[in-house]
Formats: sequence, C-alpha cells, structure tokens
Amino acid sequence: MSTLTGSLSPGLETVVVAAGEGENERLMERQRNRRSWLLLLPALVVTTVAAIAPLIFIVWVSFWSTEGLQLTRTFDLAAWGRVFTDPTFYRLTWSTLRTVLTVLVLVGLLGLTAGYYLARYVTSRRLQALLLMLAILPFWTSYLIRIITWQPLFGNSGVINFLLVSVGLPKMELFLYNQRAMIFAMTSLYVVFVIGPVFWSLSRIDPDVVAASRMLGASPWTTFRTVELPLARGGLVVGLFFATIFLFGDYATGRLIGGGTNPMLSDAISQYAGSGQWPVAA
Repeated sequence: MSTLTGSLSPGLETVVVAAGEGENERLMERQRNRRSWLLLLPALVVTTVAAIAPLIFIVWVSFWSTEGLQLTRTFDLAAWGRVFTDPTFYRLTWSTLRTVLTVLVLVGLLGLTAGYYLARYVTSRRLQALLLMLAILPFWTSYLIRIITWQPLFGNSGVINFLLVSVGLPKMELFLYNQRAMIFAMTSLYVVFVIGPVFWSLSRIDPDVVAASRMLGASPWTTFRTVELPLARGGLVVGLFFATIFLFGDYATGRLIGGGTNPMLSDAISQYAGSGQWPVAA
C-alpha cells in the first residue's frame, strides 16, 4: 500500500488512505455487531424457549377440541366462535381493561412520586438502600400469603374495624370485598415494580443537567417536566410494562379481596382451565 500511494499524487493519495481507513472502520463495526449478536444469542434462546414457544403452543391448543375431559388434536374454530359470540367475554374484557388502566395510573403516579423522593430528597445511600429493601421485602413471601393477610387486617371483624369500633366509629368496608378494595390491593402489590426502575433512572441523571436547568431560570416543576421526566421515562415504561403483565394474569386478588364483584379475564380463564375446557381457556 505504501508503494502504491507513493506513486500517486497527493490528492489521490489522500483519497486512497481515506478509503482504506473507511474500510477498516466498516470491518471493525461488522465485528462489533457480530460479537453483540453472539452475546445476545443466549438471552434470545432463553426468551424463545421460555416465553415465545409457550405462547405459540397456547394458540395451537385453542384450535383443539374436547371430548369430555380429553383433548383432541384437531383444527376446530368452535372455541373461538364460543368466545366471540358470548357477551360475557366483552363484559369481562371491558372490566379487565378498566381495572388495569386504573391500577396503572395509580401505580405510575405513586411509583413516580416515591422514586423521585428517594432519588432527590434521600441523600444517604444507606437510607436509600434500606427504603428500597423495605419496599421489596413483602415479595420475599408468597403472593397468596400477602393477599390472605388482608382479610384479618381489613375484614369486617379485622384489626382496622376493631380499632374503629373501639373508639366509637362505625365499621369501614372500603378495603375488602368490593372493587375499590381490589384496586387498592393491586396498587399496593405492584407499585414496587415502578419505584425501583424510576429510582435508578433518576439516580443516573447528571446533577449538572438539573443544575443547568435551574440556573437558566426554570422552576422545579418545569425542570422535572422538561428534563427529569423525559430522562426517567425509560424506567417508568419498564415498571409499567412489568405491572401490566402481572395485572392481566392476576385472578387471586379479584377472588380473595374483591369477592368476585369485579371479575376479570384471568378469572374466567382460570375457571375454564379448571373445568377442563382448555381450548376456550387458551
């Protein structure tokens, strides 16, 4: 290459050198992309086997038929026709969407507030870790155990009503066997999925960026709305995404806390699966 470039004019020599450098950069970029895909391959395999393959199998089962409690591998649209012609399906869908959206709004507001407080007003790293640990601590126990503990605490003869009656106040039925109780329980159960990601997103924001906004005359609300919230949006979206997945699959809360007053699709799926109607449940 040096002999070739030495026999060229300065202008052509510059072009040849630039072309060689560009080719080297493209080669290095391809190598980096290849390594990135190789590093990503195990996660893709696990995701495909653990998540995508079961979903494909569920869709496949929905086209099967049942004879008593026995599944028959056929291509039958009877289960789909039964679902889409049943008015109950549309009522359950609307009830589920309404409940999920309500809980997501509450979880997003509370999680964003708590995460912002931890990131901006709690300056001690140890105290931040302690508060996050307290938020995560209930998840060390079983989900059903956390739900069941609501009954002796908020039931008609629970601790809260016992204290209210002791001081001469009427009993309160707000937190058990109604829609409000179910929404409140779901919010308290899934808000932690938003607190953590929002906290980490806000903690990674460069303090100089926030200080620059304040020095330019922006109010704390304007700084939060135009600087901090857009930068923390990724954590908020991740937290809401995980909460949405759990909400659509939650049927125990509706039964144990809501008392069946606000049924959801997950509850209907559980009942169909329990009665052996697997294609309809799928």
